[in-house]
Amino acid sequence: MIKIIGTSHLDSKEEIYRMLDKEKPQVIGVELCEIRYNLMVLPILQNTTLETKEDTSLIGKISNVIKKKAEQENVQYGSDMISACLYAIEKKIPLEFVDLDIMKTKELMEKIPPNEIEGFMKEIVEFEKINLEETIPNINVEEILLQMKLRYPIAFEFLINLRNVVIINKILKLERKYKKKRIIILLGKGHEKIVEEGLK
Repeated sequence: MIKIIGTSHLDSKEEIYRMLDKEKPQVIGVELCEIRYNLMVLPILQNTTLETKEDTSLIGKISNVIKKKAEQENVQYGSDMISACLYAIEKKIPLEFVDLDIMKTKELMEKIPPNEIEGFMKEIVEFEKINLEETIPNINVEEILLQMKLRYPIAFEFLINLRNVVIINKILKLERKYKKKRIIILLGKGHEKIVEEGLK
């Protein structure tokens, strides 16, 4: 049995643990790849600080702005996936990565047209002005996806559509790998509905 749960990428550890306690998963899937797991989760497990070079790719710039904004408001960007990984490790539950490799995503995003890159940079400036605590709970995910598809069709294809196809295929493989197991998959809300429909 597979259940998809949509998150905001800012959900607290307490929220994720409470949800997983309630769901009683036998397998946990997260919207990460192995590279991001090594960057985000391993340092916590090893109690080390990972020194990384500044990521100047488009994805890197977007992520850095979101992380900085989250830190200013005392929340952790990616806390939902990090917490789900820690939960799986603590409870000795199989943990699986269902997202496209981040290096592949970066390669694709470097191919988007200049007008879309310019648009993203303007969006970053506007994003820095918002209050996450007030904005995130009131986000209309479907409206945001529609606007993104209209304004940035190439980026939308790479960031949303292609990744959804990868995620769906990986989840179907998990279903075959863990027959009759209760599999809980955590995805950002932007992927939740399309992936659910794709699995059906």
